[in-house]
Amino acid sequence: MIIFERKYNRMFLKKVRKALEEFSMIKSGDRVAVGLSGGKDSIFLLFCLKLIQQTAIKDFELIGINIDMGLGMDMSPLVTFCKENKIPIIIEKTNIAEVIFEERKEKNPCSLCSKLRKGALVRVAKANNINKIALGHNTDDVIETLFMNVLKVGKLGAFHPNIYHENNKINIIRPIIYIREPLIQKLVKELNLPVIQSLCPEDKKTTREEMKKLLFALEDNYNDAADKIIHSLCNVDEKNLWKIK
Repeated sequence: MIIFERKYNRMFLKKVRKALEEFSMIKSGDRVAVGLSGGKDSIFLLFCLKLIQQTAIKDFELIGINIDMGLGMDMSPLVTFCKENKIPIIIEKTNIAEVIFEERKEKNPCSLCSKLRKGALVRVAKANNINKIALGHNTDDVIETLFMNVLKVGKLGAFHPNIYHENNKINIIRPIIYIREPLIQKLVKELNLPVIQSLCPEDKKTTREEMKKLLFALEDNYNDAADKIIHSLCNVDEKNLWKIK
């Protein structure tokens, strides 16, 4: 069972609180669903929000949603973890893997997969009167998205930490944007959180992996590169951005 320890504030929780406060992510009365993929980031996010529920914003509801893509992954350790910590969990079975890998045979399936999973998450959330969906994007994910947009699309932008979707009346929030991926890997191991091995055939073969290597290469020469890049997203010199009339 998850029990708060004072050292968590120093190790990671103050950064989660910072994100929650700066971008007004969670308030009293919210029903917040964590999109649980089975990976390290989403289970760490669930752990953090349970601690927030225990220590700070005590009157919001926390639910887990797993979109089963049909890859045959065993989610029982995740279900057990949620049960032990009194977190309701919804497993939504889909045929997303079949659509992507068999029917459509996508050359670049990751983008479509992300859209289909997010669409399923929103559908399940709406059916259960959930008004906020929390996703486990960390600092590295933000920077990798920025790099992909700039280098692959020619667009300057990442994703917002808290975005409201008017059509669905749902906020998508990202509470662990200020936490680095290597720290999450370390903490998940130390805290013995359940991580499910991905069975996706495209795992570790994506453009995002290229961007990850680019970030590490930058940090070899500029130790604080990640901090500076994240800060730049809130420190925009709009006057000197080009606007074509």
